[in-house]
Amino acid sequence: MRGVMPTFETLKALVSGGCQIAILAFLLYYVLKFLRRTRAYRILAGIVAVLLALYGGARVFGFDELGWLFEQIAPAIPIAFVVLFHPELRRIFAEIGTSRRGSRGEERESDAAGVVSTLVDAVGALAQKRIGAILAIEREESLEPYSTGGRRLDAPVNSELLLTIFYPGTSLHDGGVILRGGTIAWAGCVFPLGAVDEDRRAFGTRHRAAIGLSERTDALVVVVSEETGTVSIAYHGELVRGVNALSLAEALRASVEAGVAARAEAAAASGETSLETAEPEPAQAAPAPDEPAPAADDPVARAIGRIKEGV
Repeated sequence: MRGVMPTFETLKALVSGGCQIAILAFLLYYVLKFLRRTRAYRILAGIVAVLLALYGGARVFGFDELGWLFEQIAPAIPIAFVVLFHPELRRIFAEIGTSRRGSRGEERESDAAGVVSTLVDAVGALAQKRIGAILAIEREESLEPYSTGGRRLDAPVNSELLLTIFYPGTSLHDGGVILRGGTIAWAGCVFPLGAVDEDRRAFGTRHRAAIGLSERTDALVVVVSEETGTVSIAYHGELVRGVNALSLAEALRASVEAGVAARAEAAAASGETSLETAEPEPAQAAPAPDEPAPAADDPVARAIGRIKEGV
């Protein structure tokens, strides 16, 4: 015989090693795929890049003390990862441990046009009654880290419910609402305020909160002024005021469809059945606050561009 036949133990070790590598690769891919929809992905990428650069420099240039320091802190890195990204990790385990059959069915049944029509009616009623409101429509990036102080609802989008939430005197009326697909995910949330400059000194707290959230995420934020009843939308740090119902519907439609498409893509990547959508245009990843305006192929950006031309 020219070669030696592999023994059973050798084959067993090869199969076992291959299975372990496949399992770890799948878990790593799933986690990174999930984190990519959040701002934590950019933070994680930056931390890993800095650590690799410092460690590589220590090895290349013979920085023994720095290399020793890395070896000492290496066991604590997983703990630091859990502490830093605990909201995202909590959501990952919630998606794994919870049956999402019902939520997928609800999102299939909730036609994007119906959701948009309901939102336009609700915003119109709030504006007519001059009830202040702020609504954030989630797209690719999760808005769960910005649900601070809010209450989890997971209720279907409903005009009467939105009017009740923002009605003066209720416990949630001062906060913001986060919409995820066809559901009101959170209410009474405290959003981060945008920086104050010469052009923003006349803005109230709600408008600054809308700008602040849109600077940090790819969400479309709708604001109703309680003083004038004017409807405004904020996207990527830019506020457009005096939006009419037709223009609002166009922007909301692009944002809702993009959000549903992003969740369908994530579900398909994780081995789940993708959500049925009316051929939405692809959603683009949101840039960081200090990056330039969104690309021209962003459907929400195109809708807002047409709104600005008509305002």
